[in-house]
Amino acid sequence: MDIHKVKPAPGRPRSQQAMEAVLTAVRQLLQTTAYKELTMEGIAKAAGVGKPTLYRWWPNIASIVMDVMRQQAHHDVGVPDTGSLESDLLLYIGDTCRSLTQGAGGIMRSLMAEAQFDDGFAQIFRESFISSRRAMLIALLQRGAARGELQKDADLELLADLCYGPIWYRLLNGHASLDEPFVQAITAHIIMRG
Repeated sequence: MDIHKVKPAPGRPRSQQAMEAVLTAVRQLLQTTAYKELTMEGIAKAAGVGKPTLYRWWPNIASIVMDVMRQQAHHDVGVPDTGSLESDLLLYIGDTCRSLTQGAGGIMRSLMAEAQFDDGFAQIFRESFISSRRAMLIALLQRGAARGELQKDADLELLADLCYGPIWYRLLNGHASLDEPFVQAITAHIIMRG
């Protein structure tokens, strides 16, 4: 199911205040609660709204969580266009790593773990979050390729994997930091491979 195309059921229109309360409540709950422990009842209580309100706007918990994660990613990680692929990558990868080290990392680890055990959630996670982040990075790489900063036949999908792979590996294993030298190293490798 494409959660982007889910329309609220007939009835009262969404209240922006109630919607923000739900998204804020879920963001806060995810700081202390594993995804699989979230319930619609708990979310409604934390947000101060009725459970029917949640179901009017979202078909399930995964849809709410993906809205929260997209909103957070949009806030934390923009898609720069400085005119230089290297500068754009340093900003994009740097913002991604900062977001993960300044709060979103624990939530992302929890969601990635859940995706390993719940095929339905994994599909929603890939389709509504991972694919949108990859698309943003690939658009950035396409701009660089159009300016001649990458080889004509550069495999942009592979370059995206070469970017995100080390980030997720460090995030999940916690063996090394997502710091500025790491961001610079990934950027240099992508430029060199592209």
